[in-house]
Amino acid sequence: MPVYVNLRLVAEETVHLEGELPVAEFGADYQDEIIHFDQPLKYSLDVDRQPDGLLVAGSLSTSVGCECARCLQPFRFPIELEHFAALAELKGEEAITIEGEFGDLTPLLREDIYLGLPANPLCRPDCRGLPEKASARDLRLEESPPDGSSPWTALDQLKL
Repeated sequence: MPVYVNLRLVAEETVHLEGELPVAEFGADYQDEIIHFDQPLKYSLDVDRQPDGLLVAGSLSTSVGCECARCLQPFRFPIELEHFAALAELKGEEAITIEGEFGDLTPLLREDIYLGLPANPLCRPDCRGLPEKASARDLRLEESPPDGSSPWTALDQLKL
């Protein structure tokens, strides 16, 4: 279920919202080969009425499953936004979706979580990549065949 705020209540006083947003609501449409949303988003937000919209402030947290960009090992990457703040516009082209008396804050939360994702996830800062065994295997592939011929011999004999 999306994060909705009652606009009538927020006009009178600050509204506090707290809960968990399922992955299907904020991360199901994110497509990446090495980052996977599999944990709900926890939020604790205060929503205040402003002249131009709603001031949304609080904290967001989740963790994502990643594969290291160097060694391909799986690991967890925590995303903690302790000082989240956004202005939710009520009018204009960037206005939040309003259904009856409720405004949907989910796109604001989704945007900041996506911005918190690593561009190049590493299991640890000093990750050196694939182990040496893989490099030795790659060297064996470059060796010439046992009969002494080169894999390029057939191409060398072409008359173009």
